[in-house]
Amino acid sequence: MSNAEQLNNFLNRITSDADLTSSHISICTALIVVWIRNGLTSPFNVSRKRLMAAAKIKSITTYHKVIADLAKLNYVIYQPSYHPAKGSLIHIL
Repeated sequence: MSNAEQLNNFLNRITSDADLTSSHISICTALIVVWIRNGLTSPFNVSRKRLMAAAKIKSITTYHKVIADLAKLNYVIYQPSYHPAKGSLIHIL
């Protein structure tokens, strides 16, 4: 599958899933921006702080819940990093 097809499929999935809230969509949008900036290569590293800022989410608890939900629903594979400079690894499915 090409990068464009993968991006299109991801967008179609998140916009048609009635179980996703605005917080989920906001985090997904922030992830898409980072993914595009990384040349649509997956996996890619993300910073919680930057994703929260881009998604306009202020609660760390909400951020972690949303990321866990997206992983559970098979939108992403999330590999947390506890190294502050390295960032966590995200793989878009």
